[in-house]
Amino acid sequence: MTLRTTGNTRRRVLAIGATCALAALATAACGVNEPTTSTAAVAPAGYDAKAPLASKLPQQYRDKGEVVVGTQPDFEPANFTPVGETDIKGYNVDLMNAMAAKLGVKVVWQKVPFDQLLIGMQSKKFDVAIAGMTDRKTRQEQVDFIDYQYAGTVFMVAKGNPKGVTSEVDGGCGIKIGDVKGSDAKRLVDLMAAACTKEGKPPTQLISFPNSSDKNLALTSGRVDAIFWPDMAVSVIQRETGNKLESLPVNFEDKVFLGMTFNKKDTALRDAFLEALKAIHADGTYDSILKKWDVEVINLPTPGINLATL
Repeated sequence: MTLRTTGNTRRRVLAIGATCALAALATAACGVNEPTTSTAAVAPAGYDAKAPLASKLPQQYRDKGEVVVGTQPDFEPANFTPVGETDIKGYNVDLMNAMAAKLGVKVVWQKVPFDQLLIGMQSKKFDVAIAGMTDRKTRQEQVDFIDYQYAGTVFMVAKGNPKGVTSEVDGGCGIKIGDVKGSDAKRLVDLMAAACTKEGKPPTQLISFPNSSDKNLALTSGRVDAIFWPDMAVSVIQRETGNKLESLPVNFEDKVFLGMTFNKKDTALRDAFLEALKAIHADGTYDSILKKWDVEVINLPTPGINLATL
């Protein structure tokens, strides 16, 4: 069979040939598909190898370019979603983002019910959790804490304190206390109930709710008689409830360490974030964030791992 070419065909062949000749200046061959290789490492999106503490970040997180952080965004000013918005805000968010920036990695936030944070951390559904969780020895058996703040506790009661609650361990016999499911409140209520029972008085009861908004509504509507509340956020709840509440100290509870949590097997990530936390203390970022949110009272000058002894 004879191959026949027309004038147009000859022009196309000449054009192709010229193109190949030019391409040969930049490539080894024209018309031959050869695999290309490169020895240059490509940084994953979200990972900044030039960040101050990038070398501290474990390789698996450099490869991902992100850390997934779990929180329940229902507590202003720590971690909350403002009405009409979708983003999570608060001093916990700012602190976490500042630490991640030191490590050269971005943060991906995951909304998690408070009582699922420990379980989710153990099963690695997220890499870090930060939600104002109290460091306790019993919890240290499940996760590791980096303690980064120091907080006191108060009672919030209806204006005028109609139930006559006092600050002592036996000062709330027979009352109902509301709190978020999975919080540290059960331990405190158990102390109160035991003290009341010892005196022959009705025990204090705990009523659990899925989030802070629900427990606050329960107090203002009279379904519970008191709630526990962090001392640094009294002004927030008074504003949110139209100044219908008042506070009184909890004299049987010392200030406690609050921490972000890590899987106990992920010590390299934990240690990297501790270094990042120390770095934002050193450069003043930590203090600036606390001042921005008006929570300087929680300042823990020397952070550490699993500081709680009770």
